[in-house]
Amino acid sequence: MSEPQVAATTAEYPSNVSDRLDRLVAEAQRTETYEQLLDVFDCLVADPYLTKTKGRLIEARRNEGGYWDLCCTLAAYARLFRPRTYLEIGVRQGRSAAIVAAICPAASLYLFDMWHPDYAGVENPGPEFVRAQLRRVGHRGPVRIVSGRSQESVPALLCGADAPGPFDLITVDGDHRDEGALADLNNVASHLAPGGLIAFDDIAHPDYPTLYGAWSSFVRSRPELRVRENLAAGTGTAVAMRNL
Repeated sequence: MSEPQVAATTAEYPSNVSDRLDRLVAEAQRTETYEQLLDVFDCLVADPYLTKTKGRLIEARRNEGGYWDLCCTLAAYARLFRPRTYLEIGVRQGRSAAIVAAICPAASLYLFDMWHPDYAGVENPGPEFVRAQLRRVGHRGPVRIVSGRSQESVPALLCGADAPGPFDLITVDGDHRDEGALADLNNVASHLAPGGLIAFDDIAHPDYPTLYGAWSSFVRSRPELRVRENLAAGTGTAVAMRNL
């Protein structure tokens, strides 16, 4: 697939982080963002979760905007800010990573997962499947896939002598227990670049009713972050941008 057009130049971005977040949320709700996501997803091997996401985007397109979730957020950030480095906890079949990879095909990707078989009732094929998904959307940048428990593997990489980072964009969508989610968030927060974004999923998921509390506890402890949340769409999405 061809590389998408850049939505704006860096000089056009608001200098205030709160204004940047408002711009991001507005971009996430545009029908052009839905169209771009549907184009990316058409390149991927589908599973029930991807099919459900496509259905939500088609409905949002029919309603001419007003909807944003994790996928919309990642696409909007990638379009607006062109991240060069992306870290993801909770990869599964590579849907979220493929969004960033399609829009920013030269970006460096660092992906962490435990590859639980039949995760949430859906096949979880593993790293080589994810690499194939990334190739399907035209990614040509470096990819590092790390297997294991993220509370151990993420600090091991990020605190090592040759640690990558800082990261422009981070998705945390792995351990949904409060303790594990908080550990993942805290492990990546100090490695977020100024103006970088952390995206966190499932804050309104009925199976994880306390996860929003864990997210709230995290952001209260991080005054350098500015936050936007959407509990009304899908299973709920939260984002936090680091001050410039």
